[in-house]
Parts: sequence; C-alpha cells; structure tokens
Amino acid sequence: MSLRSLACVGLLHVVLCSAGLAQSVPKLDQILPRIQQHVKEFESSLPDFICDEKITSRELMAGRVTHETDIDSIFRGTQNKDKTPDGKYQPFTEWRDIQTIDGRPAPKGQQLTGPFLFGGGFSSILVEIFSAENSRYFNYKVIGPDKVDEKPSLLIKFETKKDQQALLHRELFGSQYVMKGSGKAWIDPASMNVRRLEIQYLDPPMPEGVLTLTVDYAPVAIQEKTFWMPRTVAAQQTVPNPKVPVGGEYIAEYSNYQEFKVAVRMKY
Repeated sequence: MSLRSLACVGLLHVVLCSAGLAQSVPKLDQILPRIQQHVKEFESSLPDFICDEKITSRELMAGRVTHETDIDSIFRGTQNKDKTPDGKYQPFTEWRDIQTIDGRPAPKGQQLTGPFLFGGGFSSILVEIFSAENSRYFNYKVIGPDKVDEKPSLLIKFETKKDQQALLHRELFGSQYVMKGSGKAWIDPASMNVRRLEIQYLDPPMPEGVLTLTVDYAPVAIQEKTFWMPRTVAAQQTVPNPKVPVGGEYIAEYSNYQEFKVAVRMKY
C-alpha cells in the first residue's frame, strides 16, 4: 500500500470517527429536560446549607487594578417553606454574614461593599436560563462535544428571544431591567448537570459597556445527595470610553459546603 493510500485510509478513519461522534451527540429534546430537572432540584430540593465565601471586588482603569476590596463571609442558603397566594413556593433565599473586610473584622450587620458588586450569580442565573418555566424565553442550540477545564462536556449555545419582555434581570440593590443576552453552557455528559455557564448581557445597565458573567459548578454532597453547586462566580463590566476606560471585576469563590442546622452557631 502506497503512502498516499495510507494517508487516504487515515483521513477516512478520521472522517468516520467524526461522523460517529456527531451521531452520538444527544439532541436538544434529550438534553434539555434532564438539565431542567436538575435545576428544579437545585431550586426546590436543595437542603439548607452554609459555606465559606471569598469575594474580590475590583475597580479597573485601562486594565489596571486601581481599587480592590477583599471580603470573607459565611454564605447561607435556605429554602422557604411558605407558599405565595398563587400556590407557589417562595424563592430560594441567600444570606451572608460578613466576617472580614481586607483582613479586618467586620462589624455586626455589615453590608456587602466594594468598588464593583454583582448579585444573582449564585442561583438566579441558572434558574433564569435553564428552568422549564423560562425555556420559552430562550433559543437553545446543541453545538457538540467540547472540553472545559480539560473535562469532556457538551456545549450548548443560548440566547434570549428578541421579543421577550417578561424575564427580568435584577441587580444586587433591587434595580431591574429586561434580560437580553447570549451565552454558552458546558454540560457534564454523564449527569447532564451544568458544569460552566457563561453569558454576555446585550443591554446591561450601562449601555455603553459590556457585562459578562461566568459561573463554574462542581458536585457537592449535602445530606448524602449530590448537588452541583457554584464553585466560582465571576462578573466583569467594561466601559470602552477612550477618555475614561473604567471597568469592574467581581469574583466570588465558594468552598466547604455543609448542611445548615439549628445547632450551628454563626459568629456575629
């Protein structure tokens, strides 16, 4: 067999393997319901928990850090058992007890502070994009196999529908606006949980800027059941003003997840 024939055989092998891989990729209607089921479990079945939270808030000027605040806190998530008048459960509630700011003890009742803050990255964004109730506001497309952090994943692209007006994005201090954006999600093919979520808001509060959010998830055992919990939440806001090229960066890291029990005493 000539070298040219060997090359053709090798090329044919690659083509056939690629075709087989493409055929093995599940379709959207096979993937999406399983993702939505995990999101529902996260939203309604997640036990009350506490974890360590480390926040880095930065102000950027022309790409340089001009101001930085470091915060250590105890983060707590609780499920509200009460129902709203329409028969639905109240949303999952997040609490934080700030322990230190820039290494110094924080006073009792200290509120979150820093040059750039972002809210909703821990739980809201996952529910907004992948809950069954909100799927009508999005277009999804399965791209195919990919890797994130060197781990095999399925890549899905998504975008808000152009005419959607019902889904709102809420800022940390209460302001809200119609959610418009596009992004990607990397799905663990074994469990169909979201491994990484990235979204770029097309119409952020500062319309001349760009707001992006990335959330990384990892499996955590709580009450002997596995939930995929946020490991890192990172948000960036850039304002491409040539005279004042300012921006902000918010990074929250989560670790040491534990079930929250009444016997656990928080430091105040």
